Amino acid sequence: MGLETRLPTFIGAKLANDKPSGVEGHRFSPRPNQAHLISWNHWGDDAFDTAKKEDKPVFLSIGATWCHWCHVFDETTLSDPEVIELLNRDFIPVRVDADKNPHIQNRYLAGGWPTSSFLTPTGNIIVSGTYMQPDDFKELAQKVSKYYATHKGELYANIAQSKVKKSIDRESQQTPEGEPTEEIPIRVVGSIKGMFDSIHGGFGNEPKFPQSEVIELLLTEYHMRDDKELLDIATKSLDSMMRSELWDRAEKGFFRYSTRPDWSEPHYEKMLEGNAGLLKDYLLGYQVTGQEAYREIAEGIISYIDANLSSPDGGFYGSQDADEEYYKMDADDRKKKSPPKIDTHIYTNWNGMIISQYIRAYQALGRKAYLDRAVNAIKHLTDKAHETGAGMYHYITNGEARLKGLLADQVYMADALISAYETTSDRKHLETAIDIINCTINKLCDQRKGGFFDIPEESARIGNLTFREKPLIENAQTVRVLNRLFYLTGKEDFHRLAGMALKVFFNIYSDYSIQAATYALAVREYVKHPIAINIIGPKKDPRTLALHNEGIKIFLPWKVIQVLDAEKDPLTVGPITYPAADEPSAYVCGEGTCSPPLHGVKELKNFIKRK
Repeated sequence: MGLETRLPTFIGAKLANDKPSGVEGHRFSPRPNQAHLISWNHWGDDAFDTAKKEDKPVFLSIGATWCHWCHVFDETTLSDPEVIELLNRDFIPVRVDADKNPHIQNRYLAGGWPTSSFLTPTGNIIVSGTYMQPDDFKELAQKVSKYYATHKGELYANIAQSKVKKSIDRESQQTPEGEPTEEIPIRVVGSIKGMFDSIHGGFGNEPKFPQSEVIELLLTEYHMRDDKELLDIATKSLDSMMRSELWDRAEKGFFRYSTRPDWSEPHYEKMLEGNAGLLKDYLLGYQVTGQEAYREIAEGIISYIDANLSSPDGGFYGSQDADEEYYKMDADDRKKKSPPKIDTHIYTNWNGMIISQYIRAYQALGRKAYLDRAVNAIKHLTDKAHETGAGMYHYITNGEARLKGLLADQVYMADALISAYETTSDRKHLETAIDIINCTINKLCDQRKGGFFDIPEESARIGNLTFREKPLIENAQTVRVLNRLFYLTGKEDFHRLAGMALKVFFNIYSDYSIQAATYALAVREYVKHPIAINIIGPKKDPRTLALHNEGIKIFLPWKVIQVLDAEKDPLTVGPITYPAADEPSAYVCGEGTCSPPLHGVKELKNFIKRK
């Protein structure tokens, strides 16, 4: 059956199946290739206006600088002279870097990288696939070109019908029902138990990813409910990963994922995002169990990031490329070969994730260098990528910030700033976090139905981007930030918007299975009051500092802490106004009650033990 008769059923479907880096802003394989000879355009109005004017389909290529098969695609198919001629003649080629443009990737990715997607001049999918050999690619491209020329009316009719269906589906999914309860994390944990690999640890079969939020949920629920089975699942997974090929014993750090259930045969790229999540898990594992092996792995992750993904300007780089030959060498032989290439772009969302974990590492391990590194990174990100009243930009390249207004950047950076405020008592971190979240509310919040869109309205112009999405994980992370701000400031609007956002997903969170772990954590923190430690006293008073340092060290999965100086800070938090006193005091608040003033580290420690 030819493409002509099959294409209408493919609308929106996804098929299974060197030039110096940075030429005109595009990045290509670091190995010899001719992909730069294709007349690449950037995603935007100019490219799609040209496609409409010339009445040509768009060829969209989505890749990543760390992606092995993206490099192979550049070196083979996209270097084939006939492919180059075909794309330049019959299509408007558009190249998208996945890490720089996650909002585009999330709407067009066809199951993996590289994605090869043929679009109409309006940006709607005709057909999508992943890696293709040159002959297969040429055959498909020629059929797409012919089909577009001869079946345009039918094509656009199917697209219009698909748009209507998507609108109806979105409307039906976002009709909130019920209230957040503790049943939600319990149900998500049930899904996790069902997917647990009791032999090799981790979840599911293959490919196997670390699932850091799942382990965070398990450790949190164990601490709150004392369910030993949850601890066993978490520690089995942590033990298996650190003893497997996923962990780089020579240079430290974790590879992105494994192609086998036993964590063998990893994909060798190392991602800042993935290592941030695993750093959190091993620090939590250490805090919950006291296992020294978990501390050593956490310190190993930090040493890898410090050595390889740290910018001298203050931020953290995005990733290190995969190189199977390099990573299979022993430590001495590696010194004879150049290490895999590092992506030196600084991505705000991933930086927010790792900054939060450097602060957690200081809290758990007491090493001041970790906190200093985190604060230095915050300064770089807020100096270069933050605009007061407008929020965070997505990434920094050559000292310049690009792409403003994505939800993930706002909430992960705000989360890091809140952690910095709680740990340093520097109120400017809290004020910056509130500014970012206020921008998020103004630009991305659906005030009528609840929840937060992933992109601002002005970005929703082309193809699949005309539908602004409310992604579950980013919304759950937004709720977690709003929860923290509510208990630190007492501002009811933060709590109200958190509840509205949770309701958006009541009907669908179970569809995400274990991927709903962050949502379960957000619900847990919404329905349960944290242990709130408010320390009242001059910030430079040694007695205040002693109380603060003790409060930071105390491990509680759901805790907020701050120091309030009567001369500089408001002493009212929500319905409570704390009295100024000659002697620094700590007040520990829980479900509707607060402790009497606690003077000295011993009193604070003993009171917390009884909670």
